[in-house]
Amino acid sequence: MDALTPLINGLNLHAKLIYSGGVCGRWLMDHNSETSVWFHLVSKGQGFVHSPRWPAPLALNTGDLILFLPHAARHFLSYSPEHLPDNDRDTRLTDWLDGEAAFVCGEIELAAPKSSLWQALPAEVVIRRNLAGNMLPRLIELVIEETSTQGFGSDSVIERLCDGLFVLLIRYCIEEGLVREGVFAAMQDKRLATALGLIHQQPWHAWTLNELCARAGMSKSVLSEKFSALIGHSPIGYLTSWRLQIAAHWLLEPDMTVEKVAERCGYNSVPAFSKAFKRQFAQPPGAFRRHKE
Repeated sequence: MDALTPLINGLNLHAKLIYSGGVCGRWLMDHNSETSVWFHLVSKGQGFVHSPRWPAPLALNTGDLILFLPHAARHFLSYSPEHLPDNDRDTRLTDWLDGEAAFVCGEIELAAPKSSLWQALPAEVVIRRNLAGNMLPRLIELVIEETSTQGFGSDSVIERLCDGLFVLLIRYCIEEGLVREGVFAAMQDKRLATALGLIHQQPWHAWTLNELCARAGMSKSVLSEKFSALIGHSPIGYLTSWRLQIAAHWLLEPDMTVEKVAERCGYNSVPAFSKAFKRQFAQPPGAFRRHKE
């Protein structure tokens, strides 16, 4: 298995559909968040992104996809490149057929949005329909088709398709060289990817540096140097960080207790887990969970 799949699965990241349909009038979308990834797929017509990231409003056309990470600059989507409404009072939501433009909008909540994992990705990612390779346009077409037909269970189908969109977006960033440091960049090194895959697949395992080196076919000095240069951690330091990121996402699940999370992350006691978690997130697990509720 590659290193990316268990990373996505380990964090249990899923898209939540916020809106799928048409818009009319002097419409405005304000979807800024410090904790969520937001994505917008233009399924019909045109829209414009107003952001200090670009010197002029950015035009998005049918089939274009844009992704905003929590560290993106404050931004708005609107009907016009010249006019940005003060609020969404004049926005009229319609079905797909009646809209002057139409969008699929969703979010993916991140338990640790300020972690180096996400900060290493571009704050904004724009993928044009005609420049997205092979797989991504096909998936985009499926989303647009499902949006326009609205059959039984369409929202659920669209959400699952958007899960795939998010993975392909990360793959796109990796393959296009949009990430030059961090875990996603390290995945481009086959031997580093082997070590990362082992850590991502089995974070509860008591990995040693010798064991990781033997499995990845690298010396301890080379593996340690590569991890430090690209990820900013030693291999064992990254293992600890990865365990705690998984723990943060598990703590968001209503049926998971702190005790269960500590055990699943490979900690022998709750106090040891709480100490490590507080060191990583500046608050104990219980307070972190209450803050997210």
